[in-house]
Amino acid sequence: MSASDANSAIYMTDTANQIKNKINKHGFSGGQETEEEHRRLGGNPDVDVSYQYLGFLEDDDAEYERIAKDYRAGTLLTGQLKALCIKKLQEFVKTFQDNKAKVTDEVIDKFMDSTRKIDPAIGRPAQKSPQEPPATDATPAPAEAAAQ
Repeated sequence: MSASDANSAIYMTDTANQIKNKINKHGFSGGQETEEEHRRLGGNPDVDVSYQYLGFLEDDDAEYERIAKDYRAGTLLTGQLKALCIKKLQEFVKTFQDNKAKVTDEVIDKFMDSTRKIDPAIGRPAQKSPQEPPATDATPAPAEAAAQ
């Protein structure tokens, strides 16, 4: 990928239409030359740019594998694979752009404040203190078992 070629990458500043055009016009496909050949021989997701992007964007591993299987079998066409990729990329970039637009100078100042206190527990699930399971009637507690 060349940084001098604006079509060689998806940028977080790209519009939905730019993303669509980049994937449709410039994204290398692992599909066959014709639809008939693709249906007969299938495609190669390992070299398909759209499929590679989906590897980062598709959260469901089973769905990602199903896409590869269908593409290799020829039941999922290149245009359909690109459409899946475009949709996911557009959603991802739009979410990023919306969140970035919410960042104000005040937020940046607070973040960059060298005197702010950082709580390393924020964003982590609460740690449960280890507790011994209660003894049941069928199983004597360790102290009782030793006394017997």
